[in-house]
Amino acid sequence: MLNLGCHDPYPWQTDGKPSATSATPSPEEPSPHHTTAPVSITARIAEWDYGDYEGITSAQIRELRKSQGLGTWDIWRDGCPGGESPEDIIARVDDLIAEIREKYHAPVIGKPKTPGVTGDVMVVGHGHILRAFAIRWVGKPLTETALIMDAGGVGTLSYEHHNIEEPAILLGGGFVVGD
Repeated sequence: MLNLGCHDPYPWQTDGKPSATSATPSPEEPSPHHTTAPVSITARIAEWDYGDYEGITSAQIRELRKSQGLGTWDIWRDGCPGGESPEDIIARVDDLIAEIREKYHAPVIGKPKTPGVTGDVMVVGHGHILRAFAIRWVGKPLTETALIMDAGGVGTLSYEHHNIEEPAILLGGGFVVGD
């Protein structure tokens, strides 16, 4: 977890102590970083369930569908047989987006600044689900996605004019770490 130095145990630390494989620093080696941000895990940002297509490439899926006499395949339109549909994904990410906006953003976006209160949220996920999350952030149907995210990439979802009713994707911003 980037050795963030959280003061609370991470969700996977059931006894409240770092595991042998965790990146949590030991008391002898305190982290140079510190955060009071809570860490939570939610299935709403888990990767798309690929069902019958799990573990095979898009090229293999196209060949499989061709041999089955099926038409072209687009995950954003068709989903995955035996796995999740686009509607399943929309329900998951829209629920998470609503929670983020209500719980973290509504109290701060478009309001006077309060010292120490930002409303910042970091969402960590994988390929297709992050692309779905971003396109739903701006209220578009999944079939309108033309977004690609590099492995290890950072995307910034924000609001135009500091207005929670105008969700936007920030392009070309620099990743800056504050003091």
